[in-house]
Amino acid sequence: MSKKRNPVLEKKFNEGYAKGLEHGIQKGVMFFKHKFDGLKEVEGIGEKTLEKIKAQLGYEYFEE
Repeated sequence: MSKKRNPVLEKKFNEGYAKGLEHGIQKGVMFFKHKFDGLKEVEGIGEKTLEKIKAQLGYEYFEE
């Protein structure tokens, strides 16, 4: 015999999961942004190369 799930606990679990997922995505985006911004300081990587990277990844991910 299976136990019935408590709807209040299930709702709270789903809310927490969604919040954690959002936080994880935001953290990943900030990490990528930090690393990408650091490319400007690397010798041999100029504006042309950065533009090629932006074009490949998609301009919608970069704020101008």
